Amino acid sequence: MPPESTLPDEEIDLDTLATAMSRIRPLLKGHGGDLDLVGVADGVVTVAFRGACEACPNISMTYVGPVRTALLEVPGVREVRSADVRASPRALARVARALGAAPIPL
Repeated sequence: MPPESTLPDEEIDLDTLATAMSRIRPLLKGHGGDLDLVGVADGVVTVAFRGACEACPNISMTYVGPVRTALLEVPGVREVRSADVRASPRALARVARALGAAPIPL
């Protein structure tokens, strides 16, 4: 029996993604940081932290809280990644639980 067909992943509208990014940026810029969109592929959005965010000890909280939460609200976004966040998935999952944010896949 052939597998059931599935619908392709929803396309991510780049204008909607840019709007979500524009809502996050003032928070980061208020602390001397910023956020760049690095890539969008297969429902995964990759971002890079800039400025003061790069050395901030709270980068994991910022990533899990406002950044990842806002970007996951964009239709079609299944995950948000950043090479700048060096915490383990388990640590990020604890932060997400503490903040009441979207769960981190382990």
